[in-house]
Amino acid sequence: MALLASHLEQISASSKSIEQLQFPSPRIFTNAILGDHEITTLIRDTEPHEQALFSVDQTAVTKSSRPSTARVLGEDNPLYGRKSLFPASQPSKQSIITRLLGQEMLQEIRKSTSSTSQVQNGVNVEVLLRGAEKLSEAYDVAGVSEKIRSLRKRHQEAASGVTALERKVAKQQSSLDRRNQGQDVDDMDVEPDVQASTGIMGEVASFTPEDILAEEEEIKELEARKKALENRVSGMERDLGGLR
Repeated sequence: MALLASHLEQISASSKSIEQLQFPSPRIFTNAILGDHEITTLIRDTEPHEQALFSVDQTAVTKSSRPSTARVLGEDNPLYGRKSLFPASQPSKQSIITRLLGQEMLQEIRKSTSSTSQVQNGVNVEVLLRGAEKLSEAYDVAGVSEKIRSLRKRHQEAASGVTALERKVAKQQSSLDRRNQGQDVDDMDVEPDVQASTGIMGEVASFTPEDILAEEEEIKELEARKKALENRVSGMERDLGGLR
């Protein structure tokens, strides 16, 4: 007991000496560290992509703050009413790309690049280019802006070329089907500039088998050009994949 008393006296003396120590009063930065503040509120003139580096996803915080249903704590449990100093799971940070592009654009990109959408409508190149432009505005990389402009121009040219070729192939195929059935081609099937130059208003002269073969060859050539344009569009999609 005497040994315990000496220890208690020593502890009491140490406590009194600690109480007598002089500490400087807390300053602004000390209070900011002790307080529950995001670091971006302490930094002036932060950019959106800089805030995304240090900000926490609020949805993740809400999920992590929910009580766990795996273990029910009752009043008889010794852990009842005890508050842990650490959260059960650390809140996950929202990615920088999500912060820069926004949820709406990300949903459009995922919808465009999904396997179902690629089979039905193909990849929406314009959405991918707009996303790449937003990323390049925040993180400038040499040559990316010129590459995006070049890809947009190529896509517009390829899209317009494919549309024109599809329209021409459908028209030629329709004319060929009517000729195979022994029907005459109406004047409306002739190009407007041909009508103006020749002044054809009556029946069109009958075609020979050689003419039909020539038309078939022209249709095959147009289909080959359409395939080549589609391959160019696929190449652009691979280039866009390298930018993501």
